[in-house]
Amino acid sequence: MGGTEKLERVMWRLRKITRKPNMPYYNELQQAVIYECGHTPQTYYNIKRALVKLGWIKSHSSKRFILTNKDLEQA
Repeated sequence: MGGTEKLERVMWRLRKITRKPNMPYYNELQQAVIYECGHTPQTYYNIKRALVKLGWIKSHSSKRFILTNKDLEQA
């Protein structure tokens, strides 16, 4: 599985488990990463950094972030 496929699966899982559609919590992102990629802290930080760099997520506060939906536009 390629790198972007992992990121797409994390975003799919995040949309599936989140309670608030466009402003999920960081712990929900962590839960999605654990399901799709692994449970080590370094994996979580690498996935989070990649999502921010691609512009798929944007920080809103210390506990929440915004889904920009750029991943859906690129597909």
